[in-house]
Amino acid sequence: MLDVSEYVIAVIRDGIARGASDIHIEPGTNELVIRFRLDGYLQEVERKEEAWGPPVISRLKLMGGMDIGERRLPQDGGFSLESGEEEHGEMIDVRVATLPTIHGEKAVLRLLPHAPRYGTLTSLGMNEADAFRVRSMLSGTQGMILVAGATGSGKTTTMYTMLQELSREGRNIVSLEQPVEYRIPGINQVQIHPRSGLSFHEGLRAVLRQDPDVILVGEIRDKLTAEIAVRAALTGHLLISTIHTKDAVSTIVRLLDMGIEPYLLTSALVGVIAQRLVRRPCPSCYGQMPACSSCHGGGLRGRTGIYEVLTVADDFHPYILHRCSADEMNRYLRANGFVSLSVSLEQKIAEREAEPDAPILYTPYASANQVV
Repeated sequence: MLDVSEYVIAVIRDGIARGASDIHIEPGTNELVIRFRLDGYLQEVERKEEAWGPPVISRLKLMGGMDIGERRLPQDGGFSLESGEEEHGEMIDVRVATLPTIHGEKAVLRLLPHAPRYGTLTSLGMNEADAFRVRSMLSGTQGMILVAGATGSGKTTTMYTMLQELSREGRNIVSLEQPVEYRIPGINQVQIHPRSGLSFHEGLRAVLRQDPDVILVGEIRDKLTAEIAVRAALTGHLLISTIHTKDAVSTIVRLLDMGIEPYLLTSALVGVIAQRLVRRPCPSCYGQMPACSSCHGGGLRGRTGIYEVLTVADDFHPYILHRCSADEMNRYLRANGFVSLSVSLEQKIAEREAEPDAPILYTPYASANQVV
């Protein structure tokens, strides 16, 4: 029988082997439940006796450098672990967050590879036309490019994939992140610490004194950060960031609502990329019952992106300058051939229907029975 230390390592390595992004360790009334987040969805993998809960959480706290005596407050920590028992396996950063619940402490482990493998814009699911628009945005030497979407929609992956399109030679690239999830060679990455006084806007002010060519800001959350980002984009810097909005037009409305002056926004904003993620059926057992071991019996494996890319051109500026509503902006864009998220989804459906042997894509963003 495994001891607690061996059990914790075994659970983490199992999550890594299955491709989980997060591991949830949850105390229940009379049991401990282990769940993995696979392709955006939580799947239960094991139940243990209730008595396993406290020692498992304590072990994670020790590994993560947290206070094992404090059980009433949330804590954060982390550690690194090799992905397998073999020597020279891939190193994985494990970020640990605990939360006191009525049944005991719950822990969530985020699994982050030291060296993530980024592909191309098209490998993410972006069509060639949208990828061309994004590369055109990146070809400039200044301006602000925003990646919009909900939490967990792949914004960070898109942002760093865009970075792969940039030549790093001769450029000073600085990123501000909370937390630094992936370590990227050739980038000066800065960890934001709000409790220590290093917020996104304070960090951005400091970065502007570091002679940057390209600035990555993990997220624009407030008016002050947005104002400094706009100023940076107007003074000879290419700035790439993310923002939590549902689509491209909502991003513009959000920035205006934050208090950014329309004339500054038209001068600074180059474009907005909005996205969602959709799930793909397992290519190994598509159309077969039961599902195979490759997808761990779930029938689904992997995700791809649905995108809309808005280039903020001169003909769109009046809609920003006059603070037009989102509906007015969308009507104008649709009349001029803008491919929205819903149209992008429909196009992917049509592509799959034209290739009946290709794996379809399930998406929670369409209707309950909709597949791509």
